[in-house]
This record gives sequence, structure tokens and C-alpha cells, in this order.
Amino acid sequence: MEKLELREFIYIFLKRKWIIILITTLAILISGLISYFLIEPEYQTFTTLMVGKLKDYDTKDIEYQDILINQKLVTTYGEIAKSRLVSREVINNLNLNMTYEEIKKKVEVSLVKDTEIIKINVIDTNPLLATKIANEIAKVFKKSVTKIIQIENIQIIDKALIPSSPISPKPFLNISISAVLGIMISILIVFLLEYFDNTLKNPEDVEKYLNISTLGMIPLIENECREDKKILVYENPKSPVSEAYRTLRTNIKFLNIDKDVKVIVITSPSPGEGKSTTAVNLAITMAQNGKKVLLIDSDLRKPTVHKHFKISNDKGLISCLLEDIDYESIIYTTAINGLNVLTSGGVPPNPAELMDSKKMRGFINSVKKDYELVIIDTPPVGMVTDASVLSTVTDGVLLVVETGETIIKVSQSAKNLLDKVKANILGVVLNKIPTKEGYYKYYYNNYYYQEKD
Repeated sequence: MEKLELREFIYIFLKRKWIIILITTLAILISGLISYFLIEPEYQTFTTLMVGKLKDYDTKDIEYQDILINQKLVTTYGEIAKSRLVSREVINNLNLNMTYEEIKKKVEVSLVKDTEIIKINVIDTNPLLATKIANEIAKVFKKSVTKIIQIENIQIIDKALIPSSPISPKPFLNISISAVLGIMISILIVFLLEYFDNTLKNPEDVEKYLNISTLGMIPLIENECREDKKILVYENPKSPVSEAYRTLRTNIKFLNIDKDVKVIVITSPSPGEGKSTTAVNLAITMAQNGKKVLLIDSDLRKPTVHKHFKISNDKGLISCLLEDIDYESIIYTTAINGLNVLTSGGVPPNPAELMDSKKMRGFINSVKKDYELVIIDTPPVGMVTDASVLSTVTDGVLLVVETGETIIKVSQSAKNLLDKVKANILGVVLNKIPTKEGYYKYYYNNYYYQEKD
């Protein structure tokens, strides 16, 4: 992964924030469920014993050498306390239904450093049983030492008390650790997804992988599957979508400074990326700006322009090419001043041949004399040759890609097809930007803030 700026880190986190939230929340819930309901609480208690002076000595006669001897005995006594002999007697005395190995797992004998003290810890799910075992071990151990070594120098300092609270599980600690692990794992997943994400997501990706400028960023239209939502520029001119198309219109105007762009092909690498919606709304926006515009539906395989305007598709482009019908007699005059529409006129058996015919070239030369701008909606360039063919007789091509969906290699292949016929690629339109998602909302607003500056 290339070096990322702080801004890009923020974009990545915002775009996939739900992954982080979901995984972290699941980690916390699972940890809490296990800690509170699945793990049985364990209680710990302890008793302490001291290896004291030998019975035959008076207190004033204890010397440093005696203390050293007792400290050495502590190690020996610790092993006796953990012995099978002591454990079996404890089991018998308390009538415990467990083996030596089981009680051994519950008991830990430790030596307090540089002292003559032995500490016997017992852990059990039953606090009362843990207390009984600890005290019984101390009692049996003291008796066993006297019997084995035949000296009485063991004193019980503290008897085990019944613990009031468990030592495990520790829900707060477990949940805290799970939360941290959840965040770390989710961040790792986010970066892996980002690393393996092979789609075009922003203008930087377009510039990097296609070496083309982004002329517009169009927000996702809610309920875009509904046809009446696809002419939003006309129905809701103050919407963010309308503003985005006006920005696209302005950027295209700047392209006209050096060369007059009168006929524009609009295509996409693959189906479903919104090229027809873009063609319709761009045509409306251009007409609203005072231009005389003709929108032509040359997608002779899957025509949709007539659906946007809810008009008939009985007569159209095919009629002009095959029946020599004057296009002026079958164009549809829309409610938008300055915008006319020529539908496809159906689906012919040989669309590729029609697009590459002399009649088609002559038709384009004819209509561009009558209109200030001609916008042609074509099939996806990555699927059929129609767009590539038409791009050779028009002034430029707009390539529409779907944000976060169009695969980089597919878009590169589409660009290569256009480059092979020496098409004038005007730029890319990043379409269907989900501006409600934090990542794209932040990026989109930042993009248009820079545009206005």
C-alpha cells in the first residue's frame, strides 16, 4: 500500500466505519455474554503458615543460623504441602468427590521470599468449599510435618476466610480487552479491504489509473430505479444532484475554450453505471443554460431515454437511418425550453452496422448544424463497439463510472478501446456517489468546496 496522508486515513475510516463499529460491538457483546453468563465465577482464599523456632529452643537462644535453617526448610515444607499424602487426607476428611489431580489444580503453595512463611492459595467455584480446603490443608500439613520430620515448628498465622467476591471472571477487564482487540482487528480488516479494493472511488483514482480528469461528481439519487427520479435536474433544480450537473456543465464549457465541442458521446465501461441518467440530466442542464440541445438515444440494444421522458419509442433514430424519415418530423419537444429528444425508435437486428454506416455519419453532420449541442447516449463501450465507432465522428466522449463499483481494470480496458480509435476523451463523470456515507460526504463536500474556490 502506498504512503497515505492523514486525510486519506480519515476517508478510509469514514467509508468503512460500520465495519469498525460492528466488529467492536460484537466483540464487546460476546465478551460480556461469556463473562457474565458462560464462565462460572471462581473464588480465591488463602491461609498462611510460618516455620517457627524448634521446640527445644528458648526464644532468646534463636540465632541467625536458626533462621537460615528454617528458611531452607520452607522449601521442603512447600513440597510436602502439595504432596499426594496431604491431598488424599484432605479429600478423605472433607468427603470430597475429586481426585488428587483435581485438587492439585485448585491449590497453589507459594513461599514468601526471604521469609519463613508459606502461603496456601485455593481457588474454587464454591467459596465455602475453597475455604474448607485451605484450612484443612493447613491442618493436615502441620500434622504431617510433625509426623514426617518429628519436629513441631509449624504455626498457622492466618486461617482462610470465606471470600466475598470472585477473582474471575473480570467482566470490565475482559470487555475492555475485547473492545481494544475488536478495534485493532476491524482496523486491520478495513485496511485489507482498502488494499484489495480494485474500484474507482475518487478523482485521485481516476487520475492515477486512467490519466484522465474528473469533470463531475454526481451524488447517488435515492430510489434511482424509479424512472421519475431520473430527471431530477428538472424536477428539483435546487437539489445537490442538480448542482452537481451544473458543475459538470461548467467544466465542459471550459473545454470549449480551445476547441468547439458540439457533439458529445456519453458511455460507460459496463451496464448500470448511470450513463443514460447522466446524458438526460446533462442535456436538461445545458438547455436550461440557454443552449439549443438535441439528446439522441443511440443505445439500440437497451434504449431508455424515452422512459425518462415518458414518451413513445415507435419512431426514432432507426427510422431516420433505415426509412430516410426526416428527424425533425419525429423529434420530441420537451417541456424544457431548448431541449429536443430523438429516441432510438426500437431495437434493430444490426445495431453495430448502423452505427458504423455512412448514413449515421451523415446524420450526425446534419444535426450538429441545427443544434448548438448534441448529446448521444450510447451502449457501454466495454460491451459493444457502438460507442467507439461513434467517438470517431463526434467531438468528444464522456466516460461515466460508478463510484466504488467500477473495477479499475474494466475502466482501463474501456479507455484503451477509445484510445485505439483516437477518441477525444473529455473526462470522467464519477456517478452515484453515496454522499450520506461519511467517507463520500466528506470527500464530496471537499471536492465542491475546491471547485467553488
